[in-house]
Formats: sequence, structure tokens, C-alpha cells
Amino acid sequence: MATKNKWHKTVADDQLKEGKPLGARAGTRAVFLTRSGGRICAMGGKCSHYGGPLEKGRLQGQVITCPWHTARFDVRSGQVQAPPALDDLAQYETKVEAGDVYVRKVPAEKLSRPHGKDDRTVLILGAGAGGLNAALALRRNGFAGKVMMATAEGDLPYDRPSLSKGFMAGDTARAELVLEPESVYLQLGIEILGEHRATGLDRQKKTVSFSNRHKVRYDKLLLATGGRPRVPAIKGARRRGVFVLRSLRDADAIIAALSGAETVAVIGGSFLGLEGAASLRSRGLEVHVVAPETVLMARVFGPQIGAFLKRKHEEKGVVFHLGKTAVEVSGGKKASGLVLSDGSRIAAQVVVAGIGVVPAIGYLGKSGLVVNGAVPVDAGFRTPDPDIFAVGDIALVPDPLTGEARRVEHWVEAERQGRHAALGLAGVEEAFREIPFFWTNQHDVSIKYAGYASSFDRVVLRGDLEEEKVLAGYYREGALRAVASLGRTKEFMTALEILKAGGGIPPSRFEDPRADLARVHSPKR
Repeated sequence: MATKNKWHKTVADDQLKEGKPLGARAGTRAVFLTRSGGRICAMGGKCSHYGGPLEKGRLQGQVITCPWHTARFDVRSGQVQAPPALDDLAQYETKVEAGDVYVRKVPAEKLSRPHGKDDRTVLILGAGAGGLNAALALRRNGFAGKVMMATAEGDLPYDRPSLSKGFMAGDTARAELVLEPESVYLQLGIEILGEHRATGLDRQKKTVSFSNRHKVRYDKLLLATGGRPRVPAIKGARRRGVFVLRSLRDADAIIAALSGAETVAVIGGSFLGLEGAASLRSRGLEVHVVAPETVLMARVFGPQIGAFLKRKHEEKGVVFHLGKTAVEVSGGKKASGLVLSDGSRIAAQVVVAGIGVVPAIGYLGKSGLVVNGAVPVDAGFRTPDPDIFAVGDIALVPDPLTGEARRVEHWVEAERQGRHAALGLAGVEEAFREIPFFWTNQHDVSIKYAGYASSFDRVVLRGDLEEEKVLAGYYREGALRAVASLGRTKEFMTALEILKAGGGIPPSRFEDPRADLARVHSPKR
């Protein structure tokens, strides 16, 4: 292990080029180096989210983007610029001797609540992706008032995407799900109100009521209550052995029910349904998936990638019943299987429904903030009430490129919205300009997706899908609106910049393997 304050020789000075990322070692630690504005910068080499190698990321100006899940960091300070990373990177002092670059770790500053007197209270409803990032960003932005996070759950904020992936598969330990230890909340003065389910909002009195009869007054309020899972509207859906998957408590219940089970039936071909199917299959269970569509994920990924995903699942032994729906959960007090719309039956001891979520907005009742089942907000996440903001699954947000109202049910989108909403909560007006991003892992397939295409009229493939090295472009009226990637990370990250610039690359150039996407300079639309 590296000795405290010890200098480590890393790379030759002439290896460091302006604006080029380079990886090295400082003792046993990975470090990332670059030259920015003539200055040598060094910081921890692994993303603080899942440990992605930053030397393989995309460096633009003074910001490095992680190649795995697009977290961003400032190379001068190591500070997080965009989730899913929550924590800053270790910083290293640098010096050059005899043509070599040496680095020495700088002691990390202890996190603490900002100094100053502030009597205001920011109340955050929800401790998921949006709520947590808003709370942390408030402190980062210097807000010294009271910050309270109320959650219906009893656990510290945790990594929800892992529930259907590593945790369900048995590869991720429960302790690994915790996003920040309790000590961080204590140091930052963030109060977590566990087992607090919101039941009502009084905008005139500026109070929120909870199921435990507790009432909390606020000066500023952030609605980040996420979604609640849909329960199949079919006979027998309330039988023992039928589950939805949204919370850690749900995941624990499903895993407990697997003891002695041989077969699991999954209702729904959603991301959660397919990730759960892959994880359950990895446990050696027989897994059946029932979904009404004839091609998996075609609405999101298009028919080619959808058909590819089905083949990958089938190679692992997952059995599909597509073009059909579940009409009944059979059994007595406990589920014994499913009856399908064509009259066929599946015997299963456990049934998991993954048919999406609906915004958790029941507590908003007569607040006047809900329109057509969601909460419309402006580009700074402010509702018509200037003291109330909303992010995540419940928020209807104007897309920065098209102006189209979008509601995206993905973890990273909610994280970035929460972080940005903290600016408004602290009194800073700034429009949100992030491109939605998500990833899915199913068996040994990992797909990254960026952009917003509520619909598309053309799918263009760049590369070879069967070799799992392909970039897909989703076009609408000639403009690139979204991209998906299997194994073409560098081009994917370039495509992110094209999307941010307006998507002005013609389909013919996108699919041309000889065309260098990095040379595209897209005008804003």
C-alpha cells in the first residue's frame, strides 16, 4: 500500500499531451493524468461510481467523462460534475524531475455542513436518485440551512438499479448497495426521516403530512417520490408468491421466496423484467417471460437489437411467450403459475411482475400541481408554485433540444435532475441541458443508451450487431435523437456530443464505417 505523502514516479513528462487522458500507477493505486492548459493534472484513476477506467474516457476541455456510465469529473479538482458518481476523486500533487512525472496523494478534506446562519428548511420527499443528489448538491452549493429527506422506506439511500442486476443474481452484497454511509449524512447535516410516507401537501401552510401523523413545514420543497410499480390487473395477482420489484424490501422478499422454487414466471418484457429474468436464470432457475409484444424492446431499441436480445436470453435458457398476456395467476392461497391469453399455462412457484411504474403522486391530491398523472415543471424543475420543485419519475420536463415534454423513468436522469434542481432550491436560475442516459445489463450483454426518442422513423446501425460491436442511431425527421451502443464506447461518447449539439449528422454518414464521427461538427438546431 502507498505510504502517506510518498512521491511515486508515474510516466515520462513527454508522454503527457495536452487534452489526452493517460493512466498510470501510484504504488498500488490507479491514477489518471492529463495536461490541461499546460498544467499537469492527476487524480484517482477509477470512477467513484462503479470503478470505470477514466484513462479510457472522453476528455473535453477540463472535464473527463467515464466510459462506463458517463459520470463526469473536473480534471483540475477531481470534483463530480455529473452523476451517477456521487463522490469526488482523490487528488494528487504533481512534480517533474529528470523528465519524469511524480505524484503524491493530497489528504482529502473532511466533508462538513457549510458554515453560516440560515433559518430556511428544504424538505425533500424521496431518498432515491433525485432526492439524494439534490441533498448532496445543496451542501456542495453552500446551502447552510436545514436539509431534510423524507422516505417511505426504512433503509439508507441505496443503488436501486442493482436490485434487478447484481443483487438479484446474488453477485452484489447488501452492504454494497448503500450509496453513502450514515456518517456522510451526519457530517453534512442532512436529516433522513425514515418510514415517512407522504400523504398530503398544504401549499398555503407550506406543510407536508405523513402516514405516521407527523407534519413538517418547509420553505422550499422538492418532490422526488419516484414511481410505484404496476400490479397486474388480473385474477389472483394478490396471491402469495406474486411480487413486484421496486424496493430493497421487494428484492429481499423475492430472494426469500426462491428457496425451494424451481420455476419463475416474469410478467412483462420491460428493462426490469428482462434484467430480473437474466439474474434469476443465473441462479439456475427455470425462467419464463410473458410479454404482449412480438419483438422485445422494439419501441426503445428497434427490431434488430430487440431480436438480438431475445436470442441472447434464449441461449441462456430463458423461455419466452411473446404476443401473449397473463390473464390469471393460478393456485390457491399461493401462486402455482400463470394462465395465458391463448389458454396455455405455465407452472411456476414464483411470479414477478415487471410491467412498469406509475408516478407516486397520490399525496398531491388537491394540490393543483398534477396534470394528466404527472407534475409539469420548467427547465429549472420549478412547478407553478415557486417554492416547489419536482424531479424524477413524477416530473414532466421540457426537452432542451426539441422542447417536447419528456418523462424519463431512469436512474441517471433522476440523479442529474436532482443535482440540477438543487441550484433552483438554492436560488440559482439555470436551465437543464442534460441528455438522458441509461444502461442495461442482461446476461453478458451490456447496452448503453443516450438521448430522447419518444418515437423514431429510422434506425441506422453502424458496425456488426452479431459481433456485439454496433452503434445504433435513432432518427426522426432526419435528425438523430438517440443512440444505443454495444461495445463501441468511444463512438458512443462522441455521439453524445453530437446529440447535445442537436443531432445534425445525416444517416448516410452515421452508418458509413469510414466516416470518423469525431470529426463531425454539428450546428445547434
